[in-house]
Amino acid sequence: MSAVAFDTLTAARDLEAAGIERRQAEAIAGTVRTAAAADREALATKADLAELRADTKADLAELATKADLKAEIAELRADMKAGFAETATKADLASVRAEIGTVRWAVGLTAAFIFAIGLRVFGLI
Repeated sequence: MSAVAFDTLTAARDLEAAGIERRQAEAIAGTVRTAAAADREALATKADLAELRADTKADLAELATKADLKAEIAELRADMKAGFAETATKADLASVRAEIGTVRWAVGLTAAFIFAIGLRVFGLI
């Protein structure tokens, strides 16, 4: 952006020609110059915009694309399905509990039978 210089001398002379006293005209011209300089400092230059554009492009290049995210989600879903397939279901657990109950009953019956045989062998029955 090319800076347009504010000619305070010309501005002061124009103000004097319009009937404003010289000191006031110079003060007004100086104030306008200061305000214009402050405004120019706050404006972005082409170089500022080019730098911002380059930074934004670099940031966008680092972001995952929509296709990358979809692929990652699909992979996570497949992993979860495989994990769920390996997990025992409630029906599986109920079946195992029933088998454990049967084994306990059989062990108890066997222990009672062995105890009864021991009593007979030692003549206690």
